[in-house]
Amino acid sequence: MARVWIWALMVVVMWAVVVVLGDGQQHQEPQQEEVEEKQEQQQTKQHPQQLKQQERRPNVVVLIADDLGIGDLGCYGNTTINTPNIDRVASEGIRLTHHLAASALCTPSRAALLTARYPARYGLVGDKSTPPVVVHVASKVGLPVDEVTLANALSAANYTTAAVGKWHLGMRCGLLGRGCRGPQQHGFQSFYGIPFTLIEDIAGSHPFWIFPLEDRFYQMLLSLWVVNALTLCWLRWRRRTIAVCIGVVTLALSTSWFLHTHYRFHTARWWKVSPWMDQHMNGLVMHNDRVVEQPLKLEGLSQLLVDHSVRFIADHAQDQRPFFLYHSFAHVHTPMFSAPEMAGRSKHGRYGDNVEEMDAGVGRIMAALKEHSLDQNTLVYFLSDHGGDLEVVGQDGQRVGGYNGRFKGGKRMGSAEGGIRVPGIYRWSGHIPAGVIGDAPTSLLDMMPTILDLAGLPPLPDLLPHLPPRELDGVSIANLLTKGEHPPSRTLIHHCGHEIHSVRLTSGNLAYKMNLVGYNWEKDSTQHGWGINTLRSCWDFIDYGYEPQLFNLFKDPYEDHPIPVDSIEYIQVTGIMKQFVAEWKARVPYPPSQMSNVANTMHSLWLQPFRSLW
Repeated sequence: MARVWIWALMVVVMWAVVVVLGDGQQHQEPQQEEVEEKQEQQQTKQHPQQLKQQERRPNVVVLIADDLGIGDLGCYGNTTINTPNIDRVASEGIRLTHHLAASALCTPSRAALLTARYPARYGLVGDKSTPPVVVHVASKVGLPVDEVTLANALSAANYTTAAVGKWHLGMRCGLLGRGCRGPQQHGFQSFYGIPFTLIEDIAGSHPFWIFPLEDRFYQMLLSLWVVNALTLCWLRWRRRTIAVCIGVVTLALSTSWFLHTHYRFHTARWWKVSPWMDQHMNGLVMHNDRVVEQPLKLEGLSQLLVDHSVRFIADHAQDQRPFFLYHSFAHVHTPMFSAPEMAGRSKHGRYGDNVEEMDAGVGRIMAALKEHSLDQNTLVYFLSDHGGDLEVVGQDGQRVGGYNGRFKGGKRMGSAEGGIRVPGIYRWSGHIPAGVIGDAPTSLLDMMPTILDLAGLPPLPDLLPHLPPRELDGVSIANLLTKGEHPPSRTLIHHCGHEIHSVRLTSGNLAYKMNLVGYNWEKDSTQHGWGINTLRSCWDFIDYGYEPQLFNLFKDPYEDHPIPVDSIEYIQVTGIMKQFVAEWKARVPYPPSQMSNVANTMHSLWLQPFRSLW
């Protein structure tokens, strides 16, 4: 009933909103049709020799955890949460201990992972007064179509590509929710999963009809309706005229009720919507561009996603073409949920149950590879999109956030090490030595160049010659994985939105981190507090000005002892890094945040996909 009511109001409500807000400035992107046509042409231009080589190339499976802390896994030192399947993957490959996310938030980190480029380069970051991530399925914000992903590159190399699980990089739906291609605009030939992310409002039950008479706004609406109805009747017009006028007034007041009740334009968080809207409009499961579950059911979601990946592996096990499976777990993001058989097993409450349920999913995917004799020629990469969400607490007071070891900070906290130091495991039997620990600094940005290198594929300009050249921020760490060599010397930037908060200089056995800002932790703590009302972001910082803090990360990985500002080491290293920052800012101008455009960021009902009623 509520859905029918929404569709009835949609045209009038959203026409008014569009008139007020405008369509906003559009991203300067190539026409979607042109980009896709060129990609299809490139995929069909396979020479016989190239096709023959495909048989020797590895399958690629990328397994992404959501909000998992580096201290949550047994192979990284946890002794109380059981993760035997992930630990086995680590024992059969290389475990990276200095592995870094490009952001401490989901959307920008995942964008960087797929493109090997800082998301600030294409505006997929928030600002202080905007949302920090993609906040609605039905919005125009997302990964630009002209950005090249690993899926684009592997599709051009004749791989079969599939995305399963969480996307959270924008769906770019058309009118009335048509053509929500999302991952399929970025090189994935199929998609099954959740186009958005998990949020607390997806759980529980939330009313659509809300009219609290103790609130002055709702008192005003009721008074206006009664006064207008009585006035029209007093005027003694014809009954039909009175009925039409009352209908127009009712529609106008209903529109005001809907916008005030289910949108938050009148608050500082103008991009928010009501819990009912979040649950029913953002809580979706989609198969390609079709909604198959609305709202989604949390219990069994992990198994549902793993089932699809296992079927994908079985369906393509005998293909001559290799495949690329991008499986993004819904765990361990809040709200915490588990299938009945997984609940109550962990010593760490619901959070531990979620980690163990995710580990079971990893085990099923790895078992499927072995069952179909693919495990020896499949490159597996397991990672978390950023650090654990330290401060989050459930409604019952139970802590449901991750553990980042002794690293300071966590999710949302910009360049704080606990927010960006993540688990990273590569496994490829016969090519990557088993049981190795890699301490050299590496990044999620490195995934695309590394996998192309390991698979024996040419770099992007050769794979996709029809596209303009682009500068990558990731580098290949193939020699580190296969030979134990140090990656190339490099400088990594850590952002808060568009702002540079830290810089990391690595070369051989040297790794320095220069913090331009610090964060307002609670006294004697490395966080802001506990509970939903204490959650803050990287924008709550202290500017160090001309004397940034400098740390030698190999000697002091937990950043406990800043190098003295009057030392020669400090003066020389910070001088080099400050010059890098100045030259970077002059050379790489960032576009405005996509999230700052209200018309593109807000929930747009006319773009909302719905599950078919027939």
